[in-house]
Amino acid sequence: MSRGRERRRLKKIARQLSSDDPEFAHRMTTPRPITKVMRWMTLWRALGVLAALFAVLCLILGQGKEFFVAALTATLLLTYASWHERNWSP
Repeated sequence: MSRGRERRRLKKIARQLSSDDPEFAHRMTTPRPITKVMRWMTLWRALGVLAALFAVLCLILGQGKEFFVAALTATLLLTYASWHERNWSP
């Protein structure tokens, strides 16, 4: 079977499902919030978020130097993740 035929057949099945059970079709096509977060989360972003949380903890505990180091680390990691995504995305 050719790709075009397969696509047409899948679209026909999707239309039929939407007409038969619109609520189920909506749930299957709408991503859940956790899915969006997991798609956004990469290793660099996870490390950046962890460093940011550590910076907040240092700020609460009154550790000034450690706060600046953690905040700088978080900024660098999150900036690198953003730069890497823009320059290397297919």
